Amino acid sequence: MYKQLLNIFLLLSTATMVSQNFKGTISEIKQSGFHKILLSPEVRSASLSNTNYFRILDSKKNEVPYVLLNDESTIQSSYMPFHFESVNNAKDSVSSIIIENKKKLKLNHFTFKIANTKVKKNYSISGSNDKKEWYGLSTNQLFYGLNEAEKTTVEQTFPFPLNDYAFLKFEFSNKESLPLQILDIGLYNHLYATAPQIEITDFKIKNSTDKENKTTQLTVTFHTPQHIESMAFNIENDVFLRKAKILVNKTQTIKKRTENYQDHVFNFELHSGTQNIFELPYVFEKEIIIEIENNDNPPLNIKQIKFYQKPLYVICNLQHNETYEAIIDTTLHKPVYDLINFKSNFSSGLPQAIITNFRKINTENESSINNKSFWQTNTFMWICILLAIIVIGYFALGLIKDLKNQKT
Repeated sequence: MYKQLLNIFLLLSTATMVSQNFKGTISEIKQSGFHKILLSPEVRSASLSNTNYFRILDSKKNEVPYVLLNDESTIQSSYMPFHFESVNNAKDSVSSIIIENKKKLKLNHFTFKIANTKVKKNYSISGSNDKKEWYGLSTNQLFYGLNEAEKTTVEQTFPFPLNDYAFLKFEFSNKESLPLQILDIGLYNHLYATAPQIEITDFKIKNSTDKENKTTQLTVTFHTPQHIESMAFNIENDVFLRKAKILVNKTQTIKKRTENYQDHVFNFELHSGTQNIFELPYVFEKEIIIEIENNDNPPLNIKQIKFYQKPLYVICNLQHNETYEAIIDTTLHKPVYDLINFKSNFSSGLPQAIITNFRKINTENESSINNKSFWQTNTFMWICILLAIIVIGYFALGLIKDLKNQKT
């Protein structure tokens, strides 16, 4: 019984001791308005990769609402027009559109710009290299005109099997409606521009070779636990193909016995014909082990390994001549701000502010949010813990006395 009481005490005291508090200063705000603030690897590590613990406070310790922005990728489109000729065959009630593919690009669709219409048409697609002999690609397809209420033109994409014919022919049936007015035909090329990832730099690597199992183990130890989202290898060997995996040391309790084991997190393959860059599943660890299978080959000469996070920002409304601080308090819960409903209104071109002088603070000397009441302090929590232990101990002793009396 006494041992159980001790375990309860240790569990409760540990829950109190593991709370962490950090704070940093937000750089000078030169103009009022919405700003974008990067959460650095240091800040994300302090928050245990949980942004629920993050807050921004003004000089009066009032919370400043924010919204998370974790996707800085943008999509840009470029349009490539193609030369085409249109022939209306009144006798057969067919409109033929012949599109020239001069460069013999591999194509599987075209986008037509058509005068606003609601008509329905059957069409077929064929291909040729000399405009004389045609080969079928798609037959008896159905097109529904897409009417745009506020536009005079509509765009319609027509898919077809991948090919590189020099000419493509669309044949639209005019038996049930008048011909379409086709204004332009081309392709949209979507270009993805992704924000550069943030490199994690504060770590050490220990390299060891297990000759018996024919493996190399790279033990990577970070200064503080980090959220790792991707990694890149720089390997000097000319030709190689090695299976590899990421392991994490864990502990588990089985029948009051603590056991150590290695959790298998991720499999990957190092290949001399690739860039050896890998996206990882969720990993938030202080130490990981990269195990590479050598088989009967000598170990790889790994020149460098880099680890990255995707950029994570908060957007908030900051005022000129006001001072702000960012804090991490692991006793907090997820905030609920109105701003989350307007996330789509913010562009990526906002002015940036940065968090400086980020450090761990002594919670006994520095308050976090709005000068906590007594019932929110660690002192109150310890009093509750002690009272709980006294009450549990009182009833436990009474139970022991009753058991002794029953035996006698």
